[in-house]
This record gives sequence, C-alpha cells and structure tokens, in this order.
Amino acid sequence: MRFMYKNKQKIINFYCFALYALYALFTLTILGYGVYFLEELSFSYIEIGLTIGLSALISSIIQPLIGMLVDIKQYSWKEVLIILSIIMLISSLLIFIAPNSLLILLFGLMIIILGCIYPFLNQGIFYYEHYGIKTNFGVSRGFGSLTYAIFAIIVGFTIINNNIMIINVYSLMTSILMLIIVYLLPFYGNINTKNTNTKKKFKNNVLTKYPSFTLIFISMCLFMIFHSIFMGYMINIFENVGGNVSDISIANSIIGFIEIIPMFLFTKLLKKVSAKKLFIIASIFYVIRSIVILNAQDTMGIYLSIILHIFTYPIIIPATVHFTNEIIPQEDKNEGQAFMGSTITIGIIFANLIGGNILQIYNVNLLLISLVIISILGCIFALSSLLYKD
Repeated sequence: MRFMYKNKQKIINFYCFALYALYALFTLTILGYGVYFLEELSFSYIEIGLTIGLSALISSIIQPLIGMLVDIKQYSWKEVLIILSIIMLISSLLIFIAPNSLLILLFGLMIIILGCIYPFLNQGIFYYEHYGIKTNFGVSRGFGSLTYAIFAIIVGFTIINNNIMIINVYSLMTSILMLIIVYLLPFYGNINTKNTNTKKKFKNNVLTKYPSFTLIFISMCLFMIFHSIFMGYMINIFENVGGNVSDISIANSIIGFIEIIPMFLFTKLLKKVSAKKLFIIASIFYVIRSIVILNAQDTMGIYLSIILHIFTYPIIIPATVHFTNEIIPQEDKNEGQAFMGSTITIGIIFANLIGGNILQIYNVNLLLISLVIISILGCIFALSSLLYKD
C-alpha cells in the first residue's frame, strides 16, 4: 500500500513537472518568438504591438473573471485546463490555414489563453496537497525555466533551416501534450469546505476582502512591469553600454539557468522563511538590481544585474503562489490565483506603454530611471503588507 502511494505521488509530480515544462514552451513560442514570427509573416510593428498589448490586456481582465466564475459554479481546475488546452490546440491548427487577417487574431487568442492557463496550473499543484500528496511548486516551476533555457537554443536553430511556421508546430505539439497530461492527471472531486459561499457576488472580489493580498498584488504588478521592461528592451539597455545582439542570447541563457536554483530550493527556503518575507526580501533586491542597472558603465554591469536576477524573479513567482494559497480561503482560491497570475499580463501591458513611449520620446537613461522608481514603489507596497496579519 505504501509503495502504491509513493508511486502515485511520483507519477503526479512527474505530470506536474511536465505541465510547467510545456507551459514554458508555450511562453517561448508565443511570447519569446512571437514578434519575430509575426514580423516574418509581414505584419507591421504597429499591428504586432497592438495585438500583443490588447491580448495581454484582455487576458488580465479575463483571468480573475474566470477564477470567480469557477469558484461560484464549482468547476474544477482540471475542467478549465482541458477547455483552455482544446482552444489552444484549435487555434494553433487554424493558424496553418488562416489568411493573414484571421491569423493575427488567432495569435492574439493564443496569448489570451496562455495567460489564463497559468493560475489553474498553480491551483492544480496545491489541489493534490489537500489530499496528502506532496507536490513541489518550486521544482515544477524550475523545470519550466530549464525547459525554456534549453528550447530557446533548439527553437532558434530550427528556425534557421525551416519555414517560419515551425514555431507554430512547436505550439501545436505542446497543446496536444498538455491536453493529454491534464487528462491523465487524477481528479478526486472538488474540495468541499464548510465556508464555501454559493451566493458569492462578482463585486465581492479578493482585492476588497484581503488587504495584505491586495498590497502584495500591487507590488507584484510593479515588479512584473520591471521584469517585462528589462526583458523586452534588453537590447536597448545593452546597446546603451556598448553591447550588441549577441549579448541578448547570452543574457537569456544565463537568466533561464539561474532561475532553476532558487526554484528547486524554494520548498526548503519556505521551511525557514515565510512566503511573504521571501517576497519582501526579493523586493529589496529588485531595488538593488535597478540601481546596478542605472549605474552600469559597460556590459559587465548589466550582467551583474542579471546575476542578481537569482534573488528577484525566481523568488517572487513561487512566493506569491504559496502566499496566495496560504492566506486565501478555499472558496476564493481560484480567484486569488487568477488575480496573482494576471500580474504577468498586466506587466506586459504597462511595460510596452511605458518602455515604448519613453524610448520614442526620450532615451534609455530615462527608462533606467523608471526601473528604479518602479522597483522602489514595489518595495514600499511589499513592506506595507507587514501592517496586516495574514
């Protein structure tokens, strides 16, 4: 009996690792190579920017609404992931045959669905904990970072010798595999709690009910703006200190690999420090990192800031997921994870608005100053959350 339990636990963890690896592949093909994919299909920068920005905006609005609907109607995270995987599969299939006017809309839909998938992956991880099956979000997310780092190189090489649609082939295969794995994951029924409120109203959302969560949510939005600006305009930041395109490839590889260490060790860190305190520590390092970027005189200064990435992004991502799971009651968990998941797409939206306008009207130096301001504000909101008991 004990052997069967351990075997079941290993299988479930393997599936969870695989899901985050597949999600990383989606992120790579849809967002990592998205601009290049649409550019090669002759879309203008304005069309590409509008598509990505509007899709991210729609996704950030839809995510909490889906989370609230799931909590109200008592749908399962598994049902939602199956539906979202099917939509992603159909969209990627249609891209092969769609005319350009429809193709870009389908690509936008894939961006929307990508954002909606993430919070329900997180909810699935903690679902099994309720039934005594130990899962590890940090290791699962770490496998995602490892997959991203490896496939960034693989996809890059395959694009060179193949038609641009090879990028969509990766998306198609990923959606098929995700659908299969979600289907194979065991489901033991919805978690019932005595406090579940079936009369929950859409106006009574988690942001109005849990002040500490709200402050961390705002802080997370600011740090995701920081992250998206740095990742999206990295070429401009490197060129400002004498770097070039080759530095981007090196930087992306370093970022992917150094994320693995803290994510794999995150569960052990949680035994010594709470999720909220880890988030606050990471927020302080965001301020330090922004100052290092602002004062960088050459590429080594930017690379130093990338090394400091190990204390920021790969800490706050699992920290917010664990924090949300710990303080939000069962009846609001899907909504809470959806709100926290939406911070990534909110970051993309404002990063493009802030970064694009600053570079168009002013210069990179002002962009770097904005990173310092954003990180300081994020740190202030994080520290303010200490005023409230979880």
